[in-house]
Amino acid sequence: MDTRTRSSIVAYDLAAGPYQEAWWRNRPFDAVRRFGQQAGRGAVVIDVAGGPALDVRALRDVGLEVVSGDRSEASMRIGSELFPKKSLACWDFRALPFRDGAFGGVWAPAALQHLPREEIRRAFTELRRVQRSGPIFVSFREGSGDLEPVDDPPAGEVYVTSVTEAELKALLADQGHTAIEVERRPDPAGRPGVTWLHGWGRLT
Repeated sequence: MDTRTRSSIVAYDLAAGPYQEAWWRNRPFDAVRRFGQQAGRGAVVIDVAGGPALDVRALRDVGLEVVSGDRSEASMRIGSELFPKKSLACWDFRALPFRDGAFGGVWAPAALQHLPREEIRRAFTELRRVQRSGPIFVSFREGSGDLEPVDDPPAGEVYVTSVTEAELKALLADQGHTAIEVERRPDPAGRPGVTWLHGWGRLT
């Protein structure tokens, strides 16, 4: 694992509690609703890097069955305390412990951005492997950086890879997704100079 990726995991481990408290209200709820409509009530979906289960309740509330995990062990402990009866686990989403085509949707906001640029395409391939049908939602910071340091309070300094709109569309298209869209969004925390790309695709 790249040392910068490992450093980010440690930062989220150390700040798991404060991070959950700071961000659980500030989630992309409009995207959750759209994702739920596209997946369909009762669909089993995967939240590939859920941190301290930030989106589990929102996804459940739109009628989805959610399997959520993260590389941060501290985040998963908090998630398991909040949702003791839900399917939560600690995993590396580059090698997910599921059979091919296990899920009817992939939820991955701000997930793949902590990988070096050279690993992102392979990670998309793994997400595609476990997706049978339905929507995929991914988000990245807009830019062209390769694991550059940014401030993500309250975790502090972490490292992120940013992508362009064209790159994100190509990553989705390469995996066979259709109905591809990329939306530019302001930073939910209001940080100046930060724009997010929300990427959508579907498998039918």
